[in-house]
Amino acid sequence: MTTREKDIERFDRWADTYEDSRLQRIIFDPVHQATLDLAAAVVPQPADVLDVGCGTGKLLRRVHARWPQAHLIGVDPAEGMIEVAKRLTPDAAFYTGRAETLPLPDASVDLAFSTISFHHWHDQAAGIRDVARVLRPGGYFILVDMSFPHWLLKIFRVRRVHSRVGMQKLFNQAGLQVQVQQPLMPRRMLATVGKKQ
Repeated sequence: MTTREKDIERFDRWADTYEDSRLQRIIFDPVHQATLDLAAAVVPQPADVLDVGCGTGKLLRRVHARWPQAHLIGVDPAEGMIEVAKRLTPDAAFYTGRAETLPLPDASVDLAFSTISFHHWHDQAAGIRDVARVLRPGGYFILVDMSFPHWLLKIFRVRRVHSRVGMQKLFNQAGLQVQVQQPLMPRRMLATVGKKQ
């Protein structure tokens, strides 16, 4: 079993109790709120919203509370997470899949999120390119994940976490123009907002 398969299996096992974790209150809830506030500033009324690495659909439930008319889509590689998401968020469409090969047509969403799952993506550059593929022209991608200064990443040889500059490069290579980069609480979370031209 590969490292990636073990990671997915771990989230499958965790799915039923995932939302009971203290991490939800300490990290995910504040990050989700800050992410939605950023989104509201750039997309006042999204029609189709995608959450990549949606887990149990918690962020999409918050999206529904803010934009009840939006069509909600969640994608996650862990089938257990998708099963729980379908139970808890019946108004959304959920798919088992990976960021690198999203099961969606081209130009089908105008707002995409990924919160604290990017460091799990197998091919991060390919994943951002596929998110860009499914965005409509003028659509936005808001990615929130851990970030550290370049010098620190170099010393510890961390490969799945990026500096601000590294994240900008990944977005630009995918055809997304970075609009904003903003630190979120907790301190080492960075939100990168990209727009598809």
